[in-house]
Amino acid sequence: MDPEMALVGEVLFPEAQPWEVVFDALWVSHSEFWLVAGDGPGADIVGAVPEGDAVKGNGEAIGIPAQGSAGRVAVVLSVWEAPAPDGRGVLLGTSRIAAPGRELALVNVEGREPGPVLVLPDEGEYEVKVWRLASKSADDPERYDVRVWRCPAPGGQGTT
Repeated sequence: MDPEMALVGEVLFPEAQPWEVVFDALWVSHSEFWLVAGDGPGADIVGAVPEGDAVKGNGEAIGIPAQGSAGRVAVVLSVWEAPAPDGRGVLLGTSRIAAPGRELALVNVEGREPGPVLVLPDEGEYEVKVWRLASKSADDPERYDVRVWRCPAPGGQGTT
C-alpha cells in the first residue's frame, strides 16, 4: 500500500505548510502502534501503551491507539517550525517526545523493519498531536495525522 495514495484528496495543510512531511504505512496488531525517537529499534514502548482511545507517551515513545485489532494504517508525519495548526478528524491527544538524534519513526508490536524517518530541524524535546482521520471506505486503511513541533524553552510560553 502506498501511504500517499491512502491520503489522496485529503486537505491536510490548508493554512500553512510544515517544515518536512513523511508518509508511512504499516501493519498494526493489538490495536496500537508507536512514534519513537530514532529509526525505531530499541525504543521503550512498554511504558507508552495507549489507554482507551488516547495517546500515551513516556518521553521516548508515544503509543497511538488504532480502531481495529489488526490491519494496515497510513500515517502522515509532519514537523512544524511553530506550533502546528489543528488537524482534522478525531484528536487522540497530545504528548511530548525527546529526539536526541533528530529522527522520529513509527514501529509496531512485531518490530517491523525500519520505515521512513521524519528528520527534525534540531534535536531536543518536541510536542506531538495525533488525529485519526475518517476512512474513505470500509476497505481503506485507518488514517492518521501526526504533527510535531519543538517544545518551548523552559520558562517560555506553553503550546497547548
